[in-house]
Amino acid sequence: MMENHSSCSYKQEKEVLKLDSMPLAMAYVPWQKWQNIYKPENALCAGTIFQELDLPFTGRRCQK
Repeated sequence: MMENHSSCSYKQEKEVLKLDSMPLAMAYVPWQKWQNIYKPENALCAGTIFQELDLPFTGRRCQK
């Protein structure tokens, strides 16, 4: 006897199984050159020691 796989729960379970076999993320991180280094007190304020990584935040806040 064949099972009826038209229910929503079967489709959701099938989609979850597909996602479980996929990698979470893949990242490419280039080597950072040790040049244009902030002084320690400036680096703490900027959140980075590398001046090249001190960029303005151009995103936006979440809307409520």
